[in-house]
Amino acid sequence: MLKIDENIKVLLSDIKNICEFLGFNVLVVGAGARILVFDTQYNVEGRATKDLDFAVQVNDWSNFKSLTYQMTEANNARFKKARVEHKFIHISTGIEIDIVPFGTIDQPNQVLEWTNGSQMSLLGLNEALSTAKIIDVDGIELKVANPCALLVLKFIAWNDRQEIKDLEDINFILKNYSDDDRILIELLDEINQGIVEYSLGAIFLLAQDICKTFSQSTIKKLQEILLRILQNQDRLFSRLISRLDAEEWDAQFDAIVCRFQILQKAIEYCSQA
Repeated sequence: MLKIDENIKVLLSDIKNICEFLGFNVLVVGAGARILVFDTQYNVEGRATKDLDFAVQVNDWSNFKSLTYQMTEANNARFKKARVEHKFIHISTGIEIDIVPFGTIDQPNQVLEWTNGSQMSLLGLNEALSTAKIIDVDGIELKVANPCALLVLKFIAWNDRQEIKDLEDINFILKNYSDDDRILIELLDEINQGIVEYSLGAIFLLAQDICKTFSQSTIKKLQEILLRILQNQDRLFSRLISRLDAEEWDAQFDAIVCRFQILQKAIEYCSQA
């Protein structure tokens, strides 16, 4: 059971209770999910976050309005609306949260259009829910996107909003993910054949899991995003590195490029297997 800050615990309890009351599945995504399923498991510390992101499975906009009403206007409301349609402020803690509705609301193209005209891709959220990890957070059971799903959702988020924080999280996961037992069991043939180096086997495992979990349309979109990132590597990856001496800076840059290239090649290999 994970121990967390009391304010976060109250917020998680409130959002879970509201969604359960309405019969909606809720999934923790974003940097909050990274902290719960990745930072804690691997004993590493990634980018801090001041807000939390949730994906809520609904059928239509009427369901989303019911959720909004229950959060902000019902008796003993726990949240208030923010300026953006899908953002809310938790009244007792002041923490901002982001609610992304998904499910049949996004059919058929899996793109959500808000009333202000902005669009949001919902690719990968159904698979992320179906493969979610159930985590006991200080007595509160939550569905949280697993590392493989989190990685895919981060790529989709970067493609939507072009924010460096998403690339930071992607690089952090690729750098720190590990599973030596699975590498030796599942990738022995690929290692012996020189298809993948043992030191980069964890990234290959992520690619393998992605290809097993996500639809062809999501994988194709992910490949397009990866290609776009690598084509703009000089501009994008330089923003992930602190000021260092030239030799160390070059080494870090090359390591980042290598991680993204290995993921790209591994997804291509696994999708054709």
